[in-house]
Amino acid sequence: MNKKANVTWMWAARISAVVLIALFLYHFFTQEVTRLEEELSIETGPVYFMIVSVFIGFIVGWFVEVVGGLILTVGGLALGVYAYMATGADTPMTAVIYTVPFAVPGFLFLVSWYRRD
Repeated sequence: MNKKANVTWMWAARISAVVLIALFLYHFFTQEVTRLEEELSIETGPVYFMIVSVFIGFIVGWFVEVVGGLILTVGGLALGVYAYMATGADTPMTAVIYTVPFAVPGFLFLVSWYRRD
């Protein structure tokens, strides 16, 4: 395997994680926190736990790609499904909005690990 190609996948995962998570945090802290505290006061604990777990996955993925990639992908999917079910949304777009910022970098971390020499 070409080492340069693997480095490209690794940095694509890292950069996409930083960008997508920064955009998610901006959206979450400007829009969703207020709504969650007003509407879902009982269910904010699991949401915050899942968000913290995917950030741990991001940090771990920076050093151990396979573990971080799995945590980000599974955590992002769990967060998306939980957000969809907890909000009672009638469109799956809610799940997509909560899943993509974590699942895409997680998938890229997994691809980088898989393509490693």
